[in-house]
Amino acid sequence: MEPWSFTIVFDEDKAKKNGYEVDTLYDYVGKNVEGLGNERIARGTWRAAKGYDEVDAQTLAISKLSRQKWVMQNIKSLAFREDDDEIYDGIETIRRVYPERVFDSESGE
Repeated sequence: MEPWSFTIVFDEDKAKKNGYEVDTLYDYVGKNVEGLGNERIARGTWRAAKGYDEVDAQTLAISKLSRQKWVMQNIKSLAFREDDDEIYDGIETIRRVYPERVFDSESGE
């Protein structure tokens, strides 16, 4: 995983149950984060685009996504990397700061 990038993986079973195709969800993510200075580099992976502030691009993207019910109800994992070698668990980070945004896997609430 390269610096200033994030990868989101959607759960196909959850998505189907909620009436979504996972590829549509990835397209929705792109529509939400690419205008914030991120570019898609693979299925489910975006990075800060050249010429944009990496901190702002990634932080705003993850924050915006975490507020979207369609993301949080269907997410399987979210990993992000800043300018160090550590890969962070985005769901745990969101759970720590905004626990109300993380849906329980059993109840969907």
